[in-house]
Amino acid sequence: MTGVCPNQTIEAMVATGQITATEPVTPAQVQPASLDLRLGNVAYRVRASFLAGRGRTVAERLEEFEMHRIDLANGAVLEKGCVYLVPLMESLALPAGLQAVANAKSSTGRLDLLTRTITDGGTEFDRIADSYTGPLYAEICPRSFSVLVRPGMRLNQIRF
Repeated sequence: MTGVCPNQTIEAMVATGQITATEPVTPAQVQPASLDLRLGNVAYRVRASFLAGRGRTVAERLEEFEMHRIDLANGAVLEKGCVYLVPLMESLALPAGLQAVANAKSSTGRLDLLTRTITDGGTEFDRIADSYTGPLYAEICPRSFSVLVRPGMRLNQIRF
């Protein structure tokens, strides 16, 4: 498959279970050529930015880097200059021949938030490997000021 998948293909991926979520994917998340990704219910304050690396899961690496866990259910403040990892509501089961690229939504730039997507086994930020199956995570680092976040906020998007 070449090119970027349109919204109809993304909707079909949701319908067939190639994209799943802890809360149903909403029509508002599906853009003409991308899917908005939503923050989950917990954030982890981590010592530093990291990638899972080949053969490793983010959960395994989190054991090494986690400082403390923050419940986002009622909203929580992420402090300026700190690095956080937030499991996203969406997970993927990409078929062979399909890969994805994630990026921060434009609103995060206006807030001066560094946000990147990482995956199990990932060796690059914002790159989802061909045939990837597993959860997605957002790394968030507020750079200019602390920010209030809640579950369901859409800071990143993904293109297939």
